[in-house]
Amino acid sequence: MVDMATAKTTIGAVRMIYGRENPYRLRIYCGDVGFVVDMQKLSNNLLGIMIFAFLHRFHFFLFSFGIVCFVLLAGAVYQFQKTAADLTAFPPPGRMISVNGVNLHLFCVGSGFPTLILEAGLGENTLSWYPVQSKLAQNMRVCSYDRPGLGWSDLINAPIQVEDVAKNLHTLLNNAGISPPYVLVGHSRGGIYVRAFYRQFPAETQGIVLVDSTHEQGPMHQYPHAAWDYWKQAMQIAIAEPLSRVGLVRLMGVADADRRPSPLPAEVLAAKTAVQNRTDTARAVVNEITVMRQGLTATTPPPTSLGNLPLLVLTAGNLVDQSLVEREAEKSGKNIETEKVLARIQQTEQDDLARLSNNSRHIIIKNSGHFIMQDRAEEFVSAVSEFVNPIDPKLEDERPTNHSTGPAQKAAQSGEFKRYALAESIHTRK
Repeated sequence: MVDMATAKTTIGAVRMIYGRENPYRLRIYCGDVGFVVDMQKLSNNLLGIMIFAFLHRFHFFLFSFGIVCFVLLAGAVYQFQKTAADLTAFPPPGRMISVNGVNLHLFCVGSGFPTLILEAGLGENTLSWYPVQSKLAQNMRVCSYDRPGLGWSDLINAPIQVEDVAKNLHTLLNNAGISPPYVLVGHSRGGIYVRAFYRQFPAETQGIVLVDSTHEQGPMHQYPHAAWDYWKQAMQIAIAEPLSRVGLVRLMGVADADRRPSPLPAEVLAAKTAVQNRTDTARAVVNEITVMRQGLTATTPPPTSLGNLPLLVLTAGNLVDQSLVEREAEKSGKNIETEKVLARIQQTEQDDLARLSNNSRHIIIKNSGHFIMQDRAEEFVSAVSEFVNPIDPKLEDERPTNHSTGPAQKAAQSGEFKRYALAESIHTRK
């Protein structure tokens, strides 16, 4: 029932009465007990409360935003200062050579022909070869280098296709006065790069050594059984560089060289950690992974034939030994059957790489992980030294200087460069 004089409303035992003389005043009765509410004041107070709450939240947001900005700025300053200090403490061991306006690090030791060129794996640098480079250099000249953004080299801020990596290496060697012939040694993904070098400069390539090399179709073969690993790669692409820029990669130690057991000396691990914590390194790794993931498509072509080129394939025994893989999978909690399938794929791919040449030798290095040149350095040096036969001293007269082009260099440029003999111990695979 509504009283026209006082606008009375009754809900159960509660009566709410709006007075005509002051429509903003509400009288509420519950039985004989009542109280008056001034709706205008209440409205003003509620508006004030809402404004206060908004300003309070806005101030909190501004404060939080300021804290985040301060932390990010402090992290960026920390990363910059630590990088500068690291590069001062660990200067490049080799020379910086300009390649199309970008300074790349080249480290050569030893003398003689042919020159052994060491191409590191994904995200790796010259220090990967520390246990073997000086030992190999006792009989020949040996050069390792850092691809753009890795080690001590400057960054090219874009993904570099495989063929362009090979072109950059060729330009680097020319600009440094390192003349052919070359024996190319590629570890892991470096194996793809050295095969690309041979495709473009076959006359300058005397032989190839593949060290637990990646297969061009490897990602496509492995993905159905290792989707989680490729998902982690995608996440790395998304967050690696931003986290590195504000020092979080360095603070978390995810790029530290000593985060897992290594045969490298402590001082080498310290230098490796220093260069791997550069922001440029994070960007370079992201660029390489981006190109590598292009191999996930079913249209990725298989590796091309090397003809009769002398080829040595070294395979990590620990990664293809089924019983060892099973024990390691059980110990680490991984799926045993999946790991055994991946081991079979690895074995098949390594055999396939060995068949790329009619003049190849395939050695499985027992008790070795992926980094054969570190895990089994003596066996690595022995196998590579046996594979490479230094050039006959009488041919030294053909060797061009850093400032001239000799007969050998001219022959190489004309596509007629002679492939000098490799070790007679190379086994031929049909």
